[in-house]
Amino acid sequence: QRLGVLHVGQRIEEQADFEKIYKNAWADNANACAKQYAGTGALKTDYTRQRTQWGAVMDGWNSLIRYYKNNFSDGFRQDAIDLFLGNYSVDEVEPASPLHVKRDWKFLALPIIMVVAFSMCIICLLMAAGDTWTETLAYVLFWGSASFGTLAIILYNGKDFVDAPKLVQKEKMD
Repeated sequence: QRLGVLHVGQRIEEQADFEKIYKNAWADNANACAKQYAGTGALKTDYTRQRTQWGAVMDGWNSLIRYYKNNFSDGFRQDAIDLFLGNYSVDEVEPASPLHVKRDWKFLALPIIMVVAFSMCIICLLMAAGDTWTETLAYVLFWGSASFGTLAIILYNGKDFVDAPKLVQKEKMD
């Protein structure tokens, strides 16, 4: 009422159009902030608007994308933020860049092998109609063990696959 949005005696609960516009603006702002911070849209924005089953599915999808980005592609973003905010100072004397880290062949090959093996396992299960069950079982066991074997190697070497920030924060000078 003080801002002139409502007349004397009007209540915010009675203003359905305003509530819809306000909730949409709130959800859009949450999406913009979340994209900057986490790399995906905000979770549960459909709850602010009106909760749907599709919104729950999208929340799950965004959570998976956030997990991937946080673990495998977020180190560079954190390094950029540290440089921008001055949390890391570049040493002009040192010729080697701390950002350049040579990756081994396993960082590309193992995830590809795992995805191909898991895909072949699913394909063998889906196309099992014409084959005997023993042949199908043999294919599924082979491809399943190949996918779980590569997954085990990836999990065992997990810290090598994580894209951690490479710049060390400077000491705070008080």
